Amino acid sequence: MAHDPSPQLTVTLHSATGSPAEESLAPGYLLVVESGSSAMFQLPQSGEIVVGRASEAALRVQDPSVSRQHARFRIARGEVLIEDLGSHNGTRVNGERITAPRRLLSGDVIVLCDVAIIYQLNHQGHHGPGQSQTPRVRPLHEDLTVLRHRLEEEVERALSSHRPVSLCALWTGVLAGSARSKLAHELGAALRVIDVAAWGGTDHLIVLLPDSEAQGAHAAAARLVDAAAAVVPLARAGLAGCPSDGYDVDALLSGARAAMDGAPPGQIGQAAAAVQTLSIGDRTVVLADPAMVRLYKLIDRLAQSDLPVLITGETGSGKEIAAQTLHTRSRRAAQRLVSINCAALPESLAESELFGHEKGSFSGAVAAKQGLLEAAHGGTVFFDEIGELPPAVQAKLLRVLETKKLMRVGEVRERTVDVRIIAATNRKLAEESTAGRFRQDLFFRLSSAVLVLPPLRDRQRELPILARTFLAEACARAGRSPLLIAPAAMDLLLRYSWPGNLRELRNAMDYAATVVTEPVLEPEHLPAPILLALTTPSSARPPEEESSSLAQLARVILRLPVSDKLDAIESALVSAAMTLASGNKSAAARLLGVHRKVVERRMERKDSAP
Repeated sequence: MAHDPSPQLTVTLHSATGSPAEESLAPGYLLVVESGSSAMFQLPQSGEIVVGRASEAALRVQDPSVSRQHARFRIARGEVLIEDLGSHNGTRVNGERITAPRRLLSGDVIVLCDVAIIYQLNHQGHHGPGQSQTPRVRPLHEDLTVLRHRLEEEVERALSSHRPVSLCALWTGVLAGSARSKLAHELGAALRVIDVAAWGGTDHLIVLLPDSEAQGAHAAAARLVDAAAAVVPLARAGLAGCPSDGYDVDALLSGARAAMDGAPPGQIGQAAAAVQTLSIGDRTVVLADPAMVRLYKLIDRLAQSDLPVLITGETGSGKEIAAQTLHTRSRRAAQRLVSINCAALPESLAESELFGHEKGSFSGAVAAKQGLLEAAHGGTVFFDEIGELPPAVQAKLLRVLETKKLMRVGEVRERTVDVRIIAATNRKLAEESTAGRFRQDLFFRLSSAVLVLPPLRDRQRELPILARTFLAEACARAGRSPLLIAPAAMDLLLRYSWPGNLRELRNAMDYAATVVTEPVLEPEHLPAPILLALTTPSSARPPEEESSSLAQLARVILRLPVSDKLDAIESALVSAAMTLASGNKSAAARLLGVHRKVVERRMERKDSAP
């Protein structure tokens, strides 16, 4: 479809539309959205409408991914059915691929590749879309299933064709019966035909706003708040947009809800403003994921007590900064925080390092020495990787927790020590204690309060924000101009599993700030281990085998005739991009910087090769 105000939708009706009086009984119309343009298509009273790229199609579209004769609308006795005509890429209704004729309801969304078609029933005497009518009552779905399917498609379309999509969360309070019906009626005039509304919980609605950039989405949200005010005087809303606030459905949903929760009555919050930034010493903590927001609220409460705290989570997930937050927000903040890496403590010296020793207590003890626990008197001791602590030391640490007293090596009298103990581990300490590899009584004492930090891969709302934050900090340290992250590169960051979590992400952004000379970080600028992990199947080969495989491929291509070399290279590139994009042709095309059709043609040639 063209981008001018009059999209190239070639319309030829193959059945008589009847007299104007009969046409007024037509069952509705189609809103066709393609490549940023839209057009209305009035359905006849009866007959068949074929949609596709063929010149003879009654509803002709331009998207090369659509089949020549892709689908058929059948209109009879006031009903509209749609059926797929064996198209290559299929026909979806409300996100579900259809395999048999499907009766359409007003508001249903039909998706043919990158073309969206919304069926709308004519209301109030079957007036057409350009005629006067009372506000339509758009369906408010009882759950998010339909909306989630549609949002997934809109996000994919936003990334491939750079068309914005926004999500609005509208607080309504708990409504039932007539109040719900009245709200649906009031929202009728505020919702566009292409918008999708669904209950996101007992007290709020989620509204999908396709083709809505920041300014347009804000205006749409304002209309929704004003319309809802007749039923809910304290209505408020929150907005999240793709790609600015995330690329993941759940990230966008949580962003819109967080913005709604933080908005005053009658106002509209923005997801970006809902992000919390905490300064902990010389470090910055970004909180956007709901789990992390709740966790740091719990940290605030725990900071006011002296309970031992056990922090669990994968390596690099932020255990140390959580411990630092517990200390800096406690009454002990003016005293020392002593951090001890238990994995780095030599077993022969661990007891002396922690509890101290007296002069002459062992060979080399030429003077008395205060241990780290005594040095932290009045403050906090953080035991990182507590699972690595030797058994003998575990017993003495349990004694400190129970009596607040310790005894130096070689000493016969106990010393009182006032410290708060925080421990962290990436092990499953409960299983370790059950198996006898960690003292069970110490585990019970340490786990008076437990904080579980989710891995970075599960914090999809935070990941883009953290990536941009770390990259900006790295560019500032390197004394260079800021870098932008291309959507395709961010897509890879979101799909990577991040075994090293925050530490690995920070290192990746430091690497990019050092090596990238262009103003935009593209997929090929990411560190090789990340790209290799995304291109290697789950049954990954060792690096030496991977290197050997690549070398073998290069040797094969070099032995080919000149006329075949480029073809082989193109095939290898497309195959690599398809692997990198997990089989998604649109994503692979974005990585290669080509149209999706190029990837499809290459894949078809590959499939048809002998």
